[in-house]
Amino acid sequence: MKNSMNTEPINSLITSAIKIGMYPGAAISIGDKTGEFFRNYYGYRALFPKELPMEESTLFDLASLTKIVSTTMVTLALVESRKLSLESTLYSVLNGDYFDKHKHNDKKNITIHQLMTHTSGLPAHINLHEMASTPEDVYCKILEQSLSSKSGCKFEYTCLGFILLGKICEIIGGANLNELAHDYVFKPLGLKTATYNPCTKTYTFAQTKDQGELLNGVVHDKKARFMDGISGNAGVFADISDCSVLAKMFANGSNKNKIISPQLFSRAVKNHISHCDGSRGLGFDVKGRAPASCGCIFPMGSYGHTGFTGTSIWVDAETSQYVVFLTNRALQHDNNSDMLKFRSELHDCCAIQYRKMKE
Repeated sequence: MKNSMNTEPINSLITSAIKIGMYPGAAISIGDKTGEFFRNYYGYRALFPKELPMEESTLFDLASLTKIVSTTMVTLALVESRKLSLESTLYSVLNGDYFDKHKHNDKKNITIHQLMTHTSGLPAHINLHEMASTPEDVYCKILEQSLSSKSGCKFEYTCLGFILLGKICEIIGGANLNELAHDYVFKPLGLKTATYNPCTKTYTFAQTKDQGELLNGVVHDKKARFMDGISGNAGVFADISDCSVLAKMFANGSNKNKIISPQLFSRAVKNHISHCDGSRGLGFDVKGRAPASCGCIFPMGSYGHTGFTGTSIWVDAETSQYVVFLTNRALQHDNNSDMLKFRSELHDCCAIQYRKMKE
């Protein structure tokens, strides 16, 4: 792997964060549309019952990165094949029984576009795992919730919309989301590890913890865990190598891999919610005027996503540089504020060294 970039400042930043307990371990991949040119591993993939070093083959719980590497790409593939429209409504694609049982029918006209841009008006969070009796009951419980704002008028990041989106993909695609993600995304890209519900006997994992329960190869997100590990909001595991392939595909605008057309991908990573004073693409987070976790140097229009467990993929919209950064932050603490600041510093450091390399 050729490496002409000065990576010492990057390594120093990441190892310093490990020393102060921000996360036990990490993996990073940096490249651009031509390919990866730096990859490294740091710290520990597990701390209990003993410390185990991070490995090249370690699988990470991608958390909300699932939204772009699985649910978004599957949805866009269904749109590309004209099996689904961005203007399709919940009522037109979900069985009417989901609505007929409930008094709240203000969600019938929520569109796929609104689900993907987090402008559906669905509330940011409810404890679905405590409210629903079965995984199938989850969708009913979401539809029973009163909207927190009028659909299409306000940005509010919510996992609920992507859980519904995952169900819609399953109905339209005729298979569960894991199978659809493999058929539409993972297999065409030649990914070797990316999957929901990975075999815990085959792989090693970046350990996480939820309320004292150690998790190895089990999704951290409670909602996805309640749904047997397969959900539109979270659940995909992958190693750094597969994530680098995904990031390169994003950096190329899907041009070489033909998962979806470059035209549709370009549409997906443009800001769709300027009317809501926000910046969001179709599934993708898009850097606007507000501070972003990709730092100050990545320009406006850069795109990617983050995950609660300490994962992220970002692509510089001008240079095509990508940075994949994976950690098991959730093993040590659930405080996200320090991580937000660190991500910004890390991406600025990566951008500086990339630009120096290109000079």
